[in-house]
Amino acid sequence: EIMRSYKNAICVSGTHGKTTTTSMLTHILMEANLDPTVMIGGYLPLLHASHRVGHGDTILLESCEYCDSFLNFFPTLALVLNVEEDHLDYFKDLADIQKSFHKFAEMATFGVVANGDDPHTVQALEGIDYVTFGLGEGNRIHAANMCPDWRHFDVLCDGEYYCHLDMGVLGRHNAMNALAAAAAAWMMGIPGQAVSQGLQSFHGAGRRMEFKGKFRGADVYDDYAHHPDEVAATIAAVRNAMPGRRLVLAFQPHTYSRTSALFDD
Repeated sequence: EIMRSYKNAICVSGTHGKTTTTSMLTHILMEANLDPTVMIGGYLPLLHASHRVGHGDTILLESCEYCDSFLNFFPTLALVLNVEEDHLDYFKDLADIQKSFHKFAEMATFGVVANGDDPHTVQALEGIDYVTFGLGEGNRIHAANMCPDWRHFDVLCDGEYYCHLDMGVLGRHNAMNALAAAAAAWMMGIPGQAVSQGLQSFHGAGRRMEFKGKFRGADVYDDYAHHPDEVAATIAAVRNAMPGRRLVLAFQPHTYSRTSALFDD
């Protein structure tokens, strides 16, 4: 109900990347001096917390699909980062999850930003008008002049240059998260310079490829990846950034039901 009092209510949904993308958007909104109210599902060093109470007319929320909780929100702008099988202790199957995301997107009163590269997302949002982001040039917001490390690239919106990104986070998946955040900012009319500067100052959220220090010469990172696709994305990002180095992975199953349902993956 609190959301109803804000002119701009941005809800970030998706199977993966919600915390990081919400954190990226927080940096952008702060850089644009919008003084937002923010609620994130993880710790953000910029805020020294997982939340912020602002005095502007914008509220930003990480919006989880589990138990259809995001259907209790009132978004003006909804982001759908991706749609995969997850939370199968609640949802029956992928089709059931897609129905939930469809309902969520329908609730947005201003617009929807969604991953045009993800077939499951495209299927889920059939019949809904939305702005696409992705690496493919067919998306309204897409990357150009991408560097091999996925950290440096231009963002084009409807074929026009919007901004250049020099990012402090690794991996293809974070390039996608950044494109989603940039797409939302563009939809809101935020200048590209604020996006560039906001994302340049972003070096990750808590437990999202968080550098913890060194131990006997090894770099130690803490990452919340718990879904097979997330684990694969993290491994790919590390191998791309640190080629030739030995990689040791310790995996914490979370949750038991998810681990059981997706064990073969």
